[in-house]
Amino acid sequence: MVKCPACGADNMPGQAFCDACGAALAAPPVVPPVPPPPPPVGIRPRLVVAGTGVQFDLGGKAEALIGREDPVSGVFPDVDLTPHGGEEGGVSRRHAKVSVRGNQWLIEDLNSTNFTFVNNQKLNPGVPQPLKDGDQVRLGRVVLTFQTS
Repeated sequence: MVKCPACGADNMPGQAFCDACGAALAAPPVVPPVPPPPPPVGIRPRLVVAGTGVQFDLGGKAEALIGREDPVSGVFPDVDLTPHGGEEGGVSRRHAKVSVRGNQWLIEDLNSTNFTFVNNQKLNPGVPQPLKDGDQVRLGRVVLTFQTS
């Protein structure tokens, strides 16, 4: 039994409030947020812009936003495709994100206007899709290759 700190009445374990007086029996434990895991050691993931070969190193990051910079809206993506045909190619300001879960790299469409494709398969917004070395990623009409080796 759990004694009420306000009135001393016995209550069943697990109850949040006293049956006799309504006082709170115990504060719920504070659970600190769990930080995302670090990227796998020894793998330097990167996105390579097709045609130009420009590389965006994703190493050391658990998550990277892909899109177009827009200082007015306060959007500064980790992978800014503005100078790589992003605006003309239909890349949204907050188009997609790449993240790591354990040893698996994932890409997720952030409800972009012109969609995200992996190997010509359209992604559903908000649903992370696994990435592997050599996968073609298309954001609007801008094509990238995901590389880990």
